[in-house]
Amino acid sequence: MKLGFFSFLRVLLDGKSSRRFLVGVIGSFAFSIAVILSTIGLMDGFESTLVKSLKKSSGDLILKRGSGFFLFDQAILDLKKLKFVEQVTPVVKIEAFAISESKASGVLVKGIVPSEFREVTDLDMDISDGSIAIGKELAIKYGLKIDDELSLTFASKQKNNQGNPVTRSFVIGSIVEHKVYEKDLRFIYISNKQLLKLLNLKQNTTNTALIKVREYQDLDNLDLYKNKLSKKIDHDFKLTTFWDEYHVLLEAVEVEKFSISLILQLIVIVAIFNIIAFIIFISEKKSQELFLLRVLGINLKSVTKFWMLMLVFLWGISSFLSIGLTYTFDFLIRNLSFFKLPGDVYVLSRLGIDLKIDDYILVFGLSLVWILLIGILSIIKLRRKTLLQGLRQEFS
Repeated sequence: MKLGFFSFLRVLLDGKSSRRFLVGVIGSFAFSIAVILSTIGLMDGFESTLVKSLKKSSGDLILKRGSGFFLFDQAILDLKKLKFVEQVTPVVKIEAFAISESKASGVLVKGIVPSEFREVTDLDMDISDGSIAIGKELAIKYGLKIDDELSLTFASKQKNNQGNPVTRSFVIGSIVEHKVYEKDLRFIYISNKQLLKLLNLKQNTTNTALIKVREYQDLDNLDLYKNKLSKKIDHDFKLTTFWDEYHVLLEAVEVEKFSISLILQLIVIVAIFNIIAFIIFISEKKSQELFLLRVLGINLKSVTKFWMLMLVFLWGISSFLSIGLTYTFDFLIRNLSFFKLPGDVYVLSRLGIDLKIDDYILVFGLSLVWILLIGILSIIKLRRKTLLQGLRQEFS
């Protein structure tokens, strides 16, 4: 006698109670997998969003000098002759106070060459005609919009200022978003020439240079470019990657992702108990049908095969549904105000789920292992019963 898989499944799931139980089991297992996927995805999303945001505000590599200011001279411009270097641009960074309607806060003013800065960072802003660009969070804090005025106060060491601070008012030409809370709250951009003139600094003076290298596949490649470039610059200069200031945080996220993934296996174990309950329920309720099939000619090997296929089928449906649930969670996290994070605590204000193929393989693989373990245990129990015991439902 031959019996197809779905025919075997219909025998086991005959009756509303069996089907309802199966739906509940699949739902709980899918939810458990989705929770693990979402947690790992949030960790990956935090990492990828932070890395993209940092790169957007700093380019690929950052060049500084230990003694502070230096001349952006031909020696630095010659770095562009290297095959893997696409652009080098000066950025003058000066601390200042932003003042608006009796409110004041410390900011970091960056003097940039707009066209070159856009090539390096992809940040597009309008700071022509003496205007400035401010971060989104600063605009929200002060209730500012484009064409409003903001005063900046700089410390001055020039003799002609007699040590008095320099205060100037500027029109806001652009509001930029870095997606890193502190940068959106503290960064202000002004043209390089205007800032040097305001501070009475020599032309081509700078304290930072941003470097863009050719496209790379992963961050390890950028480290290789950094090492190559370090050999071409004076030992007095320091070269860092764009994520260097947050490298401790990024490493902590990697450790936490691994730890949380292990802990969340407890959720899967809870769902596994539901599957065990379903197997016990089916074994008890459908024992006569199972052993009647054996009496009619279905050997134990075929029953074992059908049983394992049913569990794999259950795993497959649950995994598929978990993907849909994960996308649903992602939509809610990205769009509902309830899930907005305090940026001053978590660096980023919004998170999203970002999953790699390795994450899916890890989570689905572990859940399949749990399912197969249950299948093996249930088959061992099934093999211990004789045909007569099965027909009489005399399970111990």
